[in-house]
Amino acid sequence: MNRSLGTYSLALIVAAASLTQRAGAQAVLDVPVTLSGAEGERRIDGLAQPTQASSLITLEGAAQGAYQWGTAQASAGAITLALSPPIVTYRDGLLVRFLAPADLDGALTVNVNGLGALPLKRPDGLNPVRGQLRQGTVCEALHVDGRFVLMSAAERGCPPNSIYVNERYCIDSLSTNNQLFYTGVSFCANRGGRLCTWDEYHAACAFLGTQLGGMFNQWEWIDDTSNHSQTADQAGRTTCLSQRSAGNPLVTTGDTRCCYHPR
Repeated sequence: MNRSLGTYSLALIVAAASLTQRAGAQAVLDVPVTLSGAEGERRIDGLAQPTQASSLITLEGAAQGAYQWGTAQASAGAITLALSPPIVTYRDGLLVRFLAPADLDGALTVNVNGLGALPLKRPDGLNPVRGQLRQGTVCEALHVDGRFVLMSAAERGCPPNSIYVNERYCIDSLSTNNQLFYTGVSFCANRGGRLCTWDEYHAACAFLGTQLGGMFNQWEWIDDTSNHSQTADQAGRTTCLSQRSAGNPLVTTGDTRCCYHPR
């Protein structure tokens, strides 16, 4: 149809749209539509939710960004999103929203409508740390230059599965078994934490007591040094005061329990 809208009556178009709505059909208008009624009354009611990327959407939906809401699933650090209507390509400025399907951290990717997995980073370029994507919280990710940037961070207080000690730090409620010293250092760093210092470990052990699981099962790594070369320290083997130089950190294993700054 290439005829001017001037040859049509707006009333007839509205009547046809109303009729097709009641009949459950669709009306396709391939000419511009100008609403000339009184200000405040210029609108089209009853628009259905769009099903295609090129479908007409309401101003309210566009302003709210409701059409970038996705259903998320996660497996092994890979987040898959299904947007409705789907997008057909990644563009800078695309903002997607979803509920975190699980507690997630570390090296994560986002794949929207099967367009390919892209890395998910914080605004500073680092991986999200423990507590920043908590299960059930709303997440926003902005597409920029071949990656998604996490624009929301649901971190409040202590990270999940850690306990508040005081205003300075939190500590893991459970330790992770059998790690080398440098593996333990990286393990805590990747979760947004660090190895506890000797005084932090001792204070948590003494004040929290049975709230900490796995205590005294094995030596645990701490961020401390001894008067020995090429060695690292451990604590907590039998009491809160237990401490030793563990020998060569490249071969000696121990449990890892991380400390965190409250957020």
